[in-house]
Amino acid sequence: MKELSLYENPPAICDVNYLNGFTSTEIFSKGGTDEVWGNKDEECNPFSFSSLDASIDYTFVSTSSEKLEETIKVDAKYDLQVVKVKDKRGIEKNSLHIKTDKPPTCEWIGMGIGWDGWQGKDLSTIINNAAIEFMARVDGDPIHNIPIVFILEDYSANQCYATAGYLGIEGGEVTKKWTRVIVPLSTFSYQTNNIDLTNIKQLLLQCYDKVDIYIDDIKIVEHKHNYKKISSTSLTVKDTALPIDIFSEKLNSAFGVNNNYCQNIKLSSDSDYSQGNYIDVNIDNDKCSWKKLGISWNNWLYSDLSKSIYGVYLEFDIKIDKFSSPKIFIEDYNGKKMALNFLKYIKEEKTNNWQKIKIPLKDFPIKKSEIDLKRIKNISFDFSDKDKLKIDNIKFTN
Repeated sequence: MKELSLYENPPAICDVNYLNGFTSTEIFSKGGTDEVWGNKDEECNPFSFSSLDASIDYTFVSTSSEKLEETIKVDAKYDLQVVKVKDKRGIEKNSLHIKTDKPPTCEWIGMGIGWDGWQGKDLSTIINNAAIEFMARVDGDPIHNIPIVFILEDYSANQCYATAGYLGIEGGEVTKKWTRVIVPLSTFSYQTNNIDLTNIKQLLLQCYDKVDIYIDDIKIVEHKHNYKKISSTSLTVKDTALPIDIFSEKLNSAFGVNNNYCQNIKLSSDSDYSQGNYIDVNIDNDKCSWKKLGISWNNWLYSDLSKSIYGVYLEFDIKIDKFSSPKIFIEDYNGKKMALNFLKYIKEEKTNNWQKIKIPLKDFPIKKSEIDLKRIKNISFDFSDKDKLKIDNIKFTN
């Protein structure tokens, strides 16, 4: 007698030991189920399905048969069919396409995934040794920051938050080639938010800025790190003593300054400038697309400004060659931002001299932004193409 298997191809036995027995590891690989949902308001829904597949490299450049005949000298001629990568075949709902211009009328721009059939998931046993991993790509210029807040929500509607920072992006940038991104579970704000890690309902993705990105193969994987967890109170620095030095000579905790990827923003010094290093901004989109600088003055710890924001000023020195509409953002660890265009605070737009900018913090839209002043993450500057200026001595004063 011939022994027959119940299945033609027996399913592989899942090794659950490496994640303490946790089995709900696949969050998204292909869509089409009611586990994936978007905002009912179409204008505020950034999500749609895409046929792009993370298992396929779409960075190939297609060449027409006419071009091939020009470059390859052969007697025979072939009418080669041109295959465009974007017209690829396959499952229509392979990946997620998240795109939004962030309309000001939208209170919430996001989507959710109630993976594993919406059952409650127990993440409590893997919170320190696992991460959310996914593949990402863009159609346009590379990006170094993904403006999406990842939110874990339990069945009591409690939430905790994390973002995919620069250090979690493999190679430091997301390009037209699928890029691996890691968000460690230990970076979620579960310690400061009253969330039940034993009964997680879904993963939410909330856009806090303009974005156009494809995401695929979202899953929970083993993730080991050498960091030691400390109490939430140790993560907070209460900034009450003024002035607070944000930048004067070094950028120890910052993003946007990295000569390996882009030199639009860098540290420089001049022989005719006596105050040491300054931030040299020379935005050239033809060379690279990066035009944002972010600084954490407390080494990425929570900065508590709740007791010292009124009567406090943001000061910095600036030397302008060319600029259009520069903006300053103050951001918290929930992804909430308050923004301000500092054009009106500039005394002289056309001058070769350094000038001091002084902005009252109360001029920022504190209430409208709903920012958490007890959990400030960083201050950032957004520049435009062809902006050329220098910045120094950034600080909070009274």
